[in-house]
Amino acid sequence: MRILVLADIHGNMPALKEIAKKESWDMMLCLGDLVDYGPWPDEVIDFIKENADYVVLGNHDYSLAFDGDCGCTSEYIDLTMYSRKAVLDRLNESHILYLKSLPQRLKLDIDGLVLNLVHGSIRHPLYGFVAPFVEESNIRQEMDGAEGIVLFGHSHYAMQKRLSSNLVIINPGSVGFPKGDDPRTSYGVFEDGKYYQKKLEYDIESVVNGIKNMNMPKRVKDVLIYKIKEGK
Repeated sequence: MRILVLADIHGNMPALKEIAKKESWDMMLCLGDLVDYGPWPDEVIDFIKENADYVVLGNHDYSLAFDGDCGCTSEYIDLTMYSRKAVLDRLNESHILYLKSLPQRLKLDIDGLVLNLVHGSIRHPLYGFVAPFVEESNIRQEMDGAEGIVLFGHSHYAMQKRLSSNLVIINPGSVGFPKGDDPRTSYGVFEDGKYYQKKLEYDIESVVNGIKNMNMPKRVKDVLIYKIKEGK
């Protein structure tokens, strides 16, 4: 079985289309954050709703759907609220209801793999932050005694780490706004039980043009464009 693992798409439909064009899958998993930052949240939601088999709620999805706290730093709250306001009219009631229907965590037994799906961490499904530079003791706390494989997103940094004989943690990186000084779209694939980290080049300039056409201050556009072009 071939399982496609996506996270943090953030309204970046060109990146998502490139993955769909280059990859085949028997099952698709999505670890949340379909919306904010990018120009096409409606198209992303429609695609995930049609194609993904299992999806969990991200902090940005939660914030938009329930008018709640995205748990972001001041810089990212600024980017979030301006970009959201600029494209909110693209979303209809069915989009919002879909986001509201998403669970915060899932535990699956698929193809002999025990998979724990969250956006942030087991302890804090929406807001837990795990990245390659986080101390292992803190990572263990965030994983809260889980066993099997924990699939998570949120930090936008791709990583794979074995914490014990019965726990592996995997972040496929961000489809829409990857970090790690690599602007290529980032995702993961399980094939016959083995995990492969994937990166693809895509038409970043189309996203840059989309951001330029969003109705928000130039300073916000400039930050988003810098992040997406540089992988920051």
